[in-house]
Amino acid sequence: MIEENNLVMSYHRMRRWVGYLGLGLPFALVIGDWVFHELEVYRNPNLMQMCQGNYTSTNHSRDSISEYFYTPMGELFVGTLCAVAFFLFLYKGYKKRPGELMPGDSFMTNFAGICALLVAIFPMDLPNCTTDNFRTFVSHKPVGYIHYGAAVLFFVSLSIMCLVNFRRTDTVANFGTKASHNFYKWCGIGIFASLIAILLFKTVPFLKEWEDRYDFEYLFWFETTSLLFFGASWLKKGQVSSN
Repeated sequence: MIEENNLVMSYHRMRRWVGYLGLGLPFALVIGDWVFHELEVYRNPNLMQMCQGNYTSTNHSRDSISEYFYTPMGELFVGTLCAVAFFLFLYKGYKKRPGELMPGDSFMTNFAGICALLVAIFPMDLPNCTTDNFRTFVSHKPVGYIHYGAAVLFFVSLSIMCLVNFRRTDTVANFGTKASHNFYKWCGIGIFASLIAILLFKTVPFLKEWEDRYDFEYLFWFETTSLLFFGASWLKKGQVSSN
């Protein structure tokens, strides 16, 4: 019985770690990049030696979370995504049962984990090389398409998990009836709403003009809101009393 309780607590702890990683990633990238350049770590020969002589420090605010791959926080970006994927692969939940249309929990988390790995392995493309690129390369369109496609599928799968998988119970008839299920529903809606907002800013002319006028980095901010909803749902799922 003690061993079983320990396994349950470890499982909830794993869920909380997924939540922490999702909540903390955008802030860790922004703060870490700012601290790195404010302390001018790249100019300190005792800490590192730059192989590119034309590197310059510019704007620490990026157009998207994915663009931090090309900053000194690139390893943190890739490492966090790999850690999230690892935890998702380990996650086991309810299997698909008769009468249910959506896949089981394990399928959804494995799918999201694969998408997270693809986002980490295939960097976003940049139109050209910049002087504040910490890498020795930039990806081109074909690699970028894989990155963007995997990122969209990753967020869509996270939203489906909130709307469907996290609201499952021991019986199909009790789907969505627990007190915590309303919280998961709104987290899923929040992720979908963030994706729709990104689509609108990319396609609606007056929103694109507003973005240019006020230099609003909509992709970064709506990716951040998606991660916040994702992280909050997994933290809630990590509470023993909320399942």
